[in-house]
Amino acid sequence: MGDDSVGIHIVRRLKEELGSQMDLEFKELSMGGLRVIEELLGYDRVIIIDSIESTDMETGQIREFSSDEFKETEQTIAPHMTNFGTALELYKKLEPSKIPSEIRIFTISIEPKLTFSEELSEPVRAAATELVKKITWEVRRTPCQSK
Repeated sequence: MGDDSVGIHIVRRLKEELGSQMDLEFKELSMGGLRVIEELLGYDRVIIIDSIESTDMETGQIREFSSDEFKETEQTIAPHMTNFGTALELYKKLEPSKIPSEIRIFTISIEPKLTFSEELSEPVRAAATELVKKITWEVRRTPCQSK
């Protein structure tokens, strides 16, 4: 999985840093679209962390998106191929009271590779460390509410 698994690496590190100190829930997911949105329902605030393959960004570059930025990616196709933006807009209509009031999406740019490794490349590992520090600081300064 290599760099593609950076989100899982970060979630595990955040759990080590914050898990016993705060009222938080950590999930490692390997899914998209409708299934991701179903996992978010009922929470007040959500942070999503994932890798993104991009030729426009340097490997290890961190970007933050709001859920509103995904509205432009809506598409009408088969449900099993529904992307995040389309699924979110659908659930805003179906279950508006269950949608988190804040959804933040962090991505780390990776190089498209077909090699398999358990380790992260150096630029992605450095970005992961930076993002763990950023999220840890932000979570500690902002009180959490239970589900």
